Amino acid sequence: CASFPVALASAAGKDAQDVTKVMLEGVDDDVLGMQWVKKNLTALGVWPPPKYTTKTNINMDAPTERNLIMTMGRLNARALNSHPELLQAGPTGKIDPTYFQSTMEYRQRVGQQLDNVLRFACTLRSFQLACAVLDAIVMFKIGCMDAHSETELKWFQNFMEEKYGKEGTPKLILEDTYLGVPTEEPSKDKEENKTEAEKKEEEKNKLVQLIAQSRQVTTTDDKMSLEMQITRQHAEAFTKEKLALCQRQGIPPQIGMQAYRESWFIIVRAYKLNEDGSRMSNWDGAMGGSNPNHFEVLKGNKHAIFDMLTEDTIASFEKEFVGSDVSDRKVIVGWPFVISNVAQKSGKVKIHLPPPDVPGKYEFSVTIKSQEFLCGVEEFKLVVDIAQGVKKKKDEGEEDKESKKDK
Repeated sequence: CASFPVALASAAGKDAQDVTKVMLEGVDDDVLGMQWVKKNLTALGVWPPPKYTTKTNINMDAPTERNLIMTMGRLNARALNSHPELLQAGPTGKIDPTYFQSTMEYRQRVGQQLDNVLRFACTLRSFQLACAVLDAIVMFKIGCMDAHSETELKWFQNFMEEKYGKEGTPKLILEDTYLGVPTEEPSKDKEENKTEAEKKEEEKNKLVQLIAQSRQVTTTDDKMSLEMQITRQHAEAFTKEKLALCQRQGIPPQIGMQAYRESWFIIVRAYKLNEDGSRMSNWDGAMGGSNPNHFEVLKGNKHAIFDMLTEDTIASFEKEFVGSDVSDRKVIVGWPFVISNVAQKSGKVKIHLPPPDVPGKYEFSVTIKSQEFLCGVEEFKLVVDIAQGVKKKKDEGEEDKESKKDK
């Protein structure tokens, strides 16, 4: 009976003289594939995966093992990609493409699933889960085991400075932060194209905008507006490097620059303040006139999320919003900030929020995390005084409709 490698080679249509066909690990000598990755993950002390099961008793089927090896391989990509054996095998073609090509497809699928889980976390209003998913997205893109490791953060900073210069470290500069009555966007026409009349009108509009911003938000307003001007400190350095890369590869810049994507995620939480300015620990989180218990709302709307979760999982998430300091754990809104033009230096972000139902002082905490880079979290807080609003009267048309319904 033929051995397994011989049988596999025969099934693959390969023989000793055939050098044109795909090289396979376990069939061709010194070819690296999944087993090589597994061996080196073991040497690194990360296989079996930490906390997956006991290291002496691990049972998993072949597809599960393959997916976990791809996962751990990606999270330890820095160590694997710089391994001398892999660097030597690459130029000679002794790499099993049936594994390494699959890892590229796997990375894409995992990225899509992590984006789905991020939306899932925002639907559940879970700040802890949203932050954990954002960390996982970065870890998977960069190839590291811990997004908060000082060693990893230092390595990433040094890497970016070597490649882009000191101004190339990814960072957002936040200016003109505002929370209050929504304001109209100013005209974006170029200054030289404006007539004197248009310039006077613009000045008048700016004055109207300032007056609007001075108006106090009330409990019956339709919405509040969180606004900020975001400047990308690294825009110029990234643009220069991208242009140089296009030149080296002979790619037209207008085509090469289109393939850029940079994502950040903005998370907003809200706190009701006591008279002394401290955070109220037992605020129910009522905003926008809706039920503060968002799980009851989701259940009442028969949200599809409950078809995906077990009762135990739902109960675990519900416990997250029970007790004191729920505001620390509850997301008011999650908002993506996506850059598709590497040269874009700055942009204005406007996010609409529901006003609280009860008058008083509130603190809104804004957290911005990268979905691309190992870098610091940007955070700031805004305090707004909410006044008691007057319930809006229905217009005559609405009253006529209501009266007809009564009849």
